[in-house]
Amino acid sequence: MSRFGRHFVRIRELKACERRLIKLLVERPGALHHRHEALFRYALSLAQTNLFRDPEGQDIVLADDVDDLRTWMLEHVAPLIPEGTEPKIDLLRQVAPLLAIRCDVTRQHVLQRHALAFGPEHLDSEMRQKKLALVLGGGGGSGLVHLGVFSMLNEMGVTPELIVGSSMGSIMGLLRAMEKSYDPVNTVLSLPRHLDLNSIFSPFSGYSRYGFPGAFHLNLLRVGREIFQSLVGSPMPRFSELPIKLEIVACGIRKGFQLDSARYEQIAKDDPGINPTSMRKKLKLFFAAVRDLTKNPRLLSQVVFGRDNETRDFPVLEAMGFSCAVPGLLHYDIFHDDPDTIESLDSIFERDQLLRLCDGGVVNNVPSQVAWDSVQSGTMGSRNSFIFAIDPFAPVTRGANMIWIPVQQIARPTVLNNRPYSDYHKTFKQTPSPLQVVLTSYSKLKVVVDSSREQLKSDEPYIKRALEPLPPYGTWEIGEY
Repeated sequence: MSRFGRHFVRIRELKACERRLIKLLVERPGALHHRHEALFRYALSLAQTNLFRDPEGQDIVLADDVDDLRTWMLEHVAPLIPEGTEPKIDLLRQVAPLLAIRCDVTRQHVLQRHALAFGPEHLDSEMRQKKLALVLGGGGGSGLVHLGVFSMLNEMGVTPELIVGSSMGSIMGLLRAMEKSYDPVNTVLSLPRHLDLNSIFSPFSGYSRYGFPGAFHLNLLRVGREIFQSLVGSPMPRFSELPIKLEIVACGIRKGFQLDSARYEQIAKDDPGINPTSMRKKLKLFFAAVRDLTKNPRLLSQVVFGRDNETRDFPVLEAMGFSCAVPGLLHYDIFHDDPDTIESLDSIFERDQLLRLCDGGVVNNVPSQVAWDSVQSGTMGSRNSFIFAIDPFAPVTRGANMIWIPVQQIARPTVLNNRPYSDYHKTFKQTPSPLQVVLTSYSKLKVVVDSSREQLKSDEPYIKRALEPLPPYGTWEIGEY
């Protein structure tokens, strides 16, 4: 269990209740008066509070202060919005006056007990407004659908406070984290469209320092430096320099795994091309590598770059390279001796007893729990968050992506385990091929963005409602229903 696992167990049902409440409000306009909506949403936020950051930046434990409210809502509110059956709208209206009293008593208790630390304005500013945390799943070219998500949120006027990415999600996450404002056209135009694949992917040389071997070596730094130099004028940004907080998930392989580097080197030497026949051979090696890794889950460890002091000044492109290093297919490694980079990696390898690093999707392809833990630790300041998780790599039953079903099914258990930690989980059904990482024209990228926007139409009202700020406390006339 993680550091905040016990708190999640406490409030898990309230999180689910909040999701069902928002769904009710969206699907049945007018079912509840706007005063009821404000009351229920404020009370749910307050009841889920564990740590609260005061104006001086100190964290204060409020879990015990709100425990009575939390317990009462679990017993009297959550059952009125059951999963899979009709909500009891009349009873929700009837229970509202009692909830108003209990919410007010709890709020006054919190304010009186901690009067020297913070006032009502500071407390209410957090309870009334959720901050957005984006979780971007991996899947190679399938992850280009994240551009549609960025476009939708930009039109809503919403800026994420935290982005957590795995594999291709780390690349897309970095694109979004470079600026608070978002220009969809400029971002799409900055993506590479006329690249020489032979310069991006070179045959694996057999040298492996930190990365898991693969048939090709990923020459990410050259391409990445060009893109980010054109975007923000910095070829090698570090996590601490990004205006939007970014965390990147990689998979650590612990010592004890039997690694045969010569196997990957030989296949690279026998057929160094990137033609369809060559790729089929290399994909077989990739599938075998993933199977070997997932047979030994105790030897897999999640490494999160950008979260702690150890990696806060780590180069983002290096972390991104490891997170995208598909085992058996793409190898990424460090070929320089920058002390900040090497010392950080050596420290991580020693701490977690690691042998190699590879694609974050192997251990956590849609890392919602990483976002949850990060929010609870205070990364965004506010703990009242809306965690929006995007999965572009779900199993399909037909179409060009069928070849990936075995890998998707391997990744699926961790995706399902992470779902409860998100406030909204979007699974895309129509995506580009995972191999279609580079699109050759703006028009083709626009087709991907337009397609993902179309698939988001039914989700947009829910997300907009969940992120809508509440009116000032008390303006909903507590007790007068």
